[in-house]
Amino acid sequence: MKKTLFACAFAGVLLFSCEVEEETQNLELQTVNLSMKNMVAVDIAQLPPATPIAKLDLKTSNLQFAKANNTEQNEFSELQSRADALNALLIPYGVQLEKMEYYSADAAGRTVFFSDTGNKQLGSDFVPNDPRNAGGETVPYIIDGTQLTTASGLNTFGAIENVMNTWNEVTCSDGLELPNFGVSPTDIGFISNVFFGFGGSNGFFPGIIVQAGILPSDFFDLVAPGGGSFILGVTFTLTYIEDINEDGVGDVAIKEIYYNDAFNWQDTVATGGGVDFETVALHETGHALSQAHFGKVSITESNGKVHFSPRALMNAGYSGVNRVVEKTDKAGHCSNWGNWPNN
Repeated sequence: MKKTLFACAFAGVLLFSCEVEEETQNLELQTVNLSMKNMVAVDIAQLPPATPIAKLDLKTSNLQFAKANNTEQNEFSELQSRADALNALLIPYGVQLEKMEYYSADAAGRTVFFSDTGNKQLGSDFVPNDPRNAGGETVPYIIDGTQLTTASGLNTFGAIENVMNTWNEVTCSDGLELPNFGVSPTDIGFISNVFFGFGGSNGFFPGIIVQAGILPSDFFDLVAPGGGSFILGVTFTLTYIEDINEDGVGDVAIKEIYYNDAFNWQDTVATGGGVDFETVALHETGHALSQAHFGKVSITESNGKVHFSPRALMNAGYSGVNRVVEKTDKAGHCSNWGNWPNN
């Protein structure tokens, strides 16, 4: 049973509260008072509708499919054209779609860059006390309360809270705080709306990580050819055009995370089966915190077994339950956040 989620907005202050109740769980989010910039609304009337990308024949092996991706770059031309149109629209708002990073069930996850904005470099970080963002010296997050429950029956609220706490507790980044700014009663996915035409909102929350919820596989077919069959989750990054601190690295404006409802999402530690949602959410939130994919991937052709060297949370492909920020993952995290907010 799920109780109604609600929000109040007044004079630039948003108030979110949430109570989620499910069988033996009683997940309650304390009311959070948000002093933040209003959601930035974008006029999308002139943006052409998204064009579906043709699905690939997925009857090939994992290795063959990975090779097919490398030889079919033209399939991504539709995405690039769409990104170019979106970025032209967003110029007056001072932001650009930089990249998307997706995590796959078949080890073929990848990062797709759309724009080397502002400083002409690929790569971006949050800027402490960025006046354009809401967090000051923190990196807040919000949760889309309209898409919390998967088709397999898992309520993802508790797992997302665990994930944010896991990253918040990494010891090398004591200066970083990831406060919970609440649960939205309305669909707040900006990229899902303006880039792909899948519901969501026509506005964005500057400087806030948006856990944008569970979407159907058709959404992920637009992310990559046949993506609904192999993409577990995807994180989108938008950066500011202006490099405000002039460090040669893009300044993060928006991070949004989406999960594919085509999979049997479970608390695998408890059930022993399915795809572990917390593991995938931990990986995607790593992207939201500026971590890239890590490690080499190989496949044994005789049995299709995938090998990671080394196995890490930020590997491009899912390899089972991993709810730990591994040594290699921690090294990347510490390099990004170890001196925060004195970057």
